[in-house]
Amino acid sequence: MSDHDVDDIAFLTGSPNESGFMVNKRAMYEPGAVMVCSQKRACCVVTMGFIAIIAVALIVAFTKPGCPEATYTGEPVPGMSSHATSIPPTTPPTATNGEEFPWTDVRLPFHVKPLDYHLKLHPNLTTKHVAGTLIIKLTAIEETTAIIIHGRDINVTSYSLHNKYGKPIDIRRFLVYPPHQQLYLELSEMLRRGSNYTLNLTFETNLREGLDGFYLSSYKDSDGNKRYIATTHFEPTSARAAFPCFDEPHMKARFHMSIIREPRHFTLFNMPLKSSSPTNESDLVLDTFQESVEMSTYLVAFVVCDFAMVSNMTEHKVNVSVYAPLTMISQANYSLRVSSYILDYYDKFFGVPYPLPKQDLIAIPDFGAGAMENWGLITYRETALMFDPVHTSSRAQQRVAVVIAHELAHQWFGNLVTMSWWSDLWLNEGFASFMENIGAGIAEPGWAMEEQFIVEKIHPALSLDALMASHPISTPVTDPAQIESIFDTISYKKGASIINMLESFIGRELLKEGLRLYLENNRYSNAATDDLWSALTEVTQKHNTMLDIKGIMDTWTLQAGFPLISVSVQDGHVMASQARFLVCEENVTDPNEPHNATLGYKWQVPLTYITNNNPDSSTMHWMNLTDIEFDLEKDVTWIKFNAGQRGFYRVNYDPEGWDALIHVLHTNHTTLSAADRASLIDDVFTLVKAGTINASVALELSQYLVAETMYIPWHTAFQHLFQWVSLSFNYPAHTLMLEYIHTLILPQYNRIGWNDTGTHLERLLRSEMLSAAVQCGNTEAIQEAQRMFQDWRNNNQSIPPNLRSVVYDTGVRYGSKDDWEHCWQVYNTSTVPSEKSLMLQAMAQTRDPWLVQQYLEYTLDHSKIRPQDVMTVLKEVSKNPGGRLPAWRMVRQHWTEISALFGHGSFTMGAIIKAVTSPFTSSFELGEVENFFRDVEVGPGERALAQALETIRLHIQWHEHNQEDVTHWLHKQLSKETKAEETFPSEVE
Repeated sequence: MSDHDVDDIAFLTGSPNESGFMVNKRAMYEPGAVMVCSQKRACCVVTMGFIAIIAVALIVAFTKPGCPEATYTGEPVPGMSSHATSIPPTTPPTATNGEEFPWTDVRLPFHVKPLDYHLKLHPNLTTKHVAGTLIIKLTAIEETTAIIIHGRDINVTSYSLHNKYGKPIDIRRFLVYPPHQQLYLELSEMLRRGSNYTLNLTFETNLREGLDGFYLSSYKDSDGNKRYIATTHFEPTSARAAFPCFDEPHMKARFHMSIIREPRHFTLFNMPLKSSSPTNESDLVLDTFQESVEMSTYLVAFVVCDFAMVSNMTEHKVNVSVYAPLTMISQANYSLRVSSYILDYYDKFFGVPYPLPKQDLIAIPDFGAGAMENWGLITYRETALMFDPVHTSSRAQQRVAVVIAHELAHQWFGNLVTMSWWSDLWLNEGFASFMENIGAGIAEPGWAMEEQFIVEKIHPALSLDALMASHPISTPVTDPAQIESIFDTISYKKGASIINMLESFIGRELLKEGLRLYLENNRYSNAATDDLWSALTEVTQKHNTMLDIKGIMDTWTLQAGFPLISVSVQDGHVMASQARFLVCEENVTDPNEPHNATLGYKWQVPLTYITNNNPDSSTMHWMNLTDIEFDLEKDVTWIKFNAGQRGFYRVNYDPEGWDALIHVLHTNHTTLSAADRASLIDDVFTLVKAGTINASVALELSQYLVAETMYIPWHTAFQHLFQWVSLSFNYPAHTLMLEYIHTLILPQYNRIGWNDTGTHLERLLRSEMLSAAVQCGNTEAIQEAQRMFQDWRNNNQSIPPNLRSVVYDTGVRYGSKDDWEHCWQVYNTSTVPSEKSLMLQAMAQTRDPWLVQQYLEYTLDHSKIRPQDVMTVLKEVSKNPGGRLPAWRMVRQHWTEISALFGHGSFTMGAIIKAVTSPFTSSFELGEVENFFRDVEVGPGERALAQALETIRLHIQWHEHNQEDVTHWLHKQLSKETKAEETFPSEVE
């Protein structure tokens, strides 16, 4: 249905109170009414009918981009979500020249479509000036007298339009409307449906100061000289800041790129270089690239730099290259090997060959995101691409492999097939997040990546999605700020989690077959969520698996939240009920919260379980929007639901059920898999947080950890236990919690030691265990870390990679100002990105108030702390008890500068809000946050602000429900414990 169809229906079915015709019509059918119509009246009626038809035709004809009152309210492409439209402003928009801007919607109309762009740019990296010429070949989808495109901070100096015969078409008006980032060209004649036209533009702009659009970055060479590069980051809506374009994902086109550069530089584009030739200007070179495939504007990328490169040819004859500054190119070999291997694997997994001749990966010194999947030219933060086996930890190495696997998955999910509109962003990010663990696991099979999926994806997603301020996976977005706000844990990690759950009940082979069909059906085009469900349904039904995939998955994508499954067992009879789980009792209900009335916060749940009779094989029952009952064998002594935590839900047992599972853990915890143990820990602590069960249940369950040796359960336990430490700050329970955690970790601390050896998971566990020992005040651990720090600082003694985090943190925390200054020097001189990252974290641990304040103030000086690292500094300082209030004051005092740094449309501002408010636990602090943001425009941070406020309320709730019970339980338990041999300090920071 076109937008005109929608308008016509609205016109003909107007409100009865506004139409005399409707009132008379109703009267004619009232009881006792008699229909009488004279010839004269009949003629009048017929005449009025003709007038009405003509009026409708005129409305249809002029409700196009040429009409001042036009508002685009339809769906531009089939399958696009109808909630992607926006509400027109109440007052007419005004262009920069004072005239009324004739287009009121933030979305572009679909009356013309780009076919290809010929873009030529001349960026001057010294003056920051960019000169550009652009030719857009486009076709008219509907007749129209206007062309509307995007442009932001661009000065268009000339424009012309020609038909397919080269005849010029006069452009009567050229208008600019910055609030919607739109350019309007009013034409002297109607563009004919199906005809092609050529739009010519010359423009100029500047290399941007921020981290989006076409911007300037820099690095230092081996001699300390500052070198500049120009690079791009366009997702989601910043291509328009580099060149005028149709900057919406469904407006795919081919791109022909040319860049003028200095001889000391070279250029990169999505496609390989075709030719280089001298220009008429002295000492300049023109690089021209091969034509691209059809792609969305947000995937276009180009770089001007002087980097070094390593290269490799894959099994499928794709040239893979990694680019980085010469000082760190030796750290690129791991990325080259992993990316080549994963790219070949994806070719086979998806059954659709990678369509480009090359794949470049480049490390960008200043980069806001972790990485960006530009087709054929993926841009990365240095820490997400560089790996040095001598200096880089296993955790940092894992991040490199995971990010590479994520971005390469996007070459299919996002690039080859793109979501129709940003409302279905999860089709890109959820699938790439699901595939990243598979891809990294293929490259590094000993890392247990699919097991780590639970703690890396499912647990964080469950945590955020339990807030009222969460949102559905498929969620309405319109303007750029809203679009930025959904680049979050829900789109990425919940999206991945529900695909993981889908795989659990249809199997990997059917999932692969369905994904291949989805890619084949929509390659080089756009798709909506329903297109994916259709492909999977077709495949499952072909294999006689009669599942309503859309019916099942709609309950997970169209509703926010997830169910808490409450189960009770009596004499072998199981009763299971479901209800939306909200962790905070004092929820401030959002009247605009999307709520699917037909679903009513009920889910199609694949309820799985294991029992003592068959602990290695799970059974499944479907909860089809309902509660269920079923019977077990009479001799079942325990039952654990959500086997392997493949389902995206939480489980609460009756008291007998919890007691039975706690007994299993205490007697032989290996009866349950590491995934199931982590699942129980995460559920029980979260249910305590929500006030659903008593804190003693979680604490009694946690006692089994003295015998736990696996990374996944310990990682989960540390997340919750140390959150309780943070929540108890300035309360007696704070020291008691640290002492209790110390009793739990002591056997593992003694077992695991300080030698950086073992498997990948053992190294990850050692790093976290040693850090926990230091936080708990273990004297031996603190002294050993301090000794290693001083040997490193004074004697240049190398520290094993996986011990560096705890050693650096401890050295600064218990060290002097000179120790802090040494880390600052290392941060400024190191060429190892992972080492620089550890320095940023370590310097935030200082207990010196003056150093804390100085460090925070450095974030305002770009020559000291890069903009990409500002959020990291604020977050790490906020974790420091002595840095909580200074970090919050810093953000309040310098909100304008920080906001200007990242831009109004940046999701980074939301991350900063959550980082600096996450430690708050009192009503006073809640009031401070509410009062400050009451009159502050937060842009895309609005949802993050709501989540931050709800989290503070949750912390207050935790105190009310649990502080007294936790203190009482710890006093009682610790009085029974034999004191550890290590001296426990009387005062713990």
